[in-house]
Amino acid sequence: MTGDADGARGPWWIAPFAAVTYVALVVCAFGFISLLADLDVVTDPDAGPLTGPLMVVVATIVVLWGIIRETRRTPLRVSVGSAVLAGLLAWLAYGVSGGVFDAIASRDGADAAAFAVTTLTGPFSVTAGVLALVIVLAAAAVATSSTGRRPTPRWPWEHDAR
Repeated sequence: MTGDADGARGPWWIAPFAAVTYVALVVCAFGFISLLADLDVVTDPDAGPLTGPLMVVVATIVVLWGIIRETRRTPLRVSVGSAVLAGLLAWLAYGVSGGVFDAIASRDGADAAAFAVTTLTGPFSVTAGVLALVIVLAAAAVATSSTGRRPTPRWPWEHDAR
């Protein structure tokens, strides 16, 4: 199912798979960065246990938006500019949402602003943005390759003997 008869809405199934892949890559990358650099993902102990996961959820929503935007484009094509925009927005959403969630948890605006700035300049938010760029590009590439313009690949024994 690709949406309209002419495929204008693009393959809808790419977005959930790409979003799950993004979350898996973020968790993996954050784990390696935290292990190798001996850093905590959430540096403020007053931020609460849900701040980190909620920041990833917000960045994932931005990535999902970027993927849906790319796969609904007519004509369907890979846009590096849109992928860069999605990466920048995911980086910004990750850091700013961390400040917002820290403000809610700690009830201290100055501490939350400092947390947001520290998060935006740290390796975890940069990683979230770079991975968003890569995932949006990959999803757009998969979408353009599955527009139905090519026949479905078949094994030699599957061809009709007409």
